Amino acid sequence: MVKEMQSKAPMPYDLFEVKERLKYIGALSSTNIFLREEIDRIQRVIILLRATLKDLLLAIEGTIIMSGQLRDALDKIFNACVPAIWQRGSWASLTVEIGFTGLLERNEKFHTWCFNVRFIYS
Repeated sequence: MVKEMQSKAPMPYDLFEVKERLKYIGALSSTNIFLREEIDRIQRVIILLRATLKDLLLAIEGTIIMSGQLRDALDKIFNACVPAIWQRGSWASLTVEIGFTGLLERNEKFHTWCFNVRFIYS
């Protein structure tokens, strides 16, 4: 399940590219300020998620030591719960599947909003 999640996990945003795009579509409009804040928030979640999944795979292979935090994450994922480390930096979710699906859906919405908007806000 960890490998599957890692393969589906979104790549972090290029924040310079986001900044340039927001300048183009109107960085000071209230909706785009909200978008920037949400992208900053989801960026932290994506980075944390990808790092945890990478470290879990390395720990399972025996390349790095399985810390208590990684053991907790592995146990929680195995039991379909959201690991505590992810809960601290993210929104509440009942199961890891719902949380991961929610992350993917939010990311898709924010990415579409930021990079596929064709008009300039005034």
